[in-house]
Amino acid sequence: MAHLLQVYPVLFLHMILLPLNAWRLADILLLSKRVKQTVSSKPVFASLSPLARRMRARRGDVIIRKGDPSDCLYLVYDGLLWIAEAEVELGPGSVVGEMGVLSRTNVRTATVRARTDCVLGRISAEDFDRVYFTNPSLGLALVRLIIDRLTEDADQSGTDRQRRSRISSREIYYENPIFTQ
Repeated sequence: MAHLLQVYPVLFLHMILLPLNAWRLADILLLSKRVKQTVSSKPVFASLSPLARRMRARRGDVIIRKGDPSDCLYLVYDGLLWIAEAEVELGPGSVVGEMGVLSRTNVRTATVRARTDCVLGRISAEDFDRVYFTNPSLGLALVRLIIDRLTEDADQSGTDRQRRSRISSREIYYENPIFTQ
């Protein structure tokens, strides 16, 4: 009987902690679900869209010029944009200009042209900062978006360098009179 009296405090403690741990587990599962949803640019687009001032761009217009000060970013609602340095085309649902807004120097890192007539949403750096600090998941989504873009650029650059290396090697071999005689 004395042994049972020693078990009651532990049993009471577990009865209190079980619902608390169940609530915490549900909280963790919900948080991990939200993190998985921030993989694409869709959460960024959805978070920023209410602040966007719609504008139109004609085919060939320069939207962002490399080296210019970065005072805003753009959402693509309709049309296609071409990022010259990365040789990438972005369509509806894309975000462009976020790197310049987030960098310490606030300088544009690439030139972006309208490949077709476009409908864009312009968001000032101040509005972006306000949303960024009030919505923590936006920060994670942006970090993932930027890392994805940078790794795609690195992969593409490596492939291009290999291709150029093979081409230049062939040119050296076939165009050099020492090798062709």
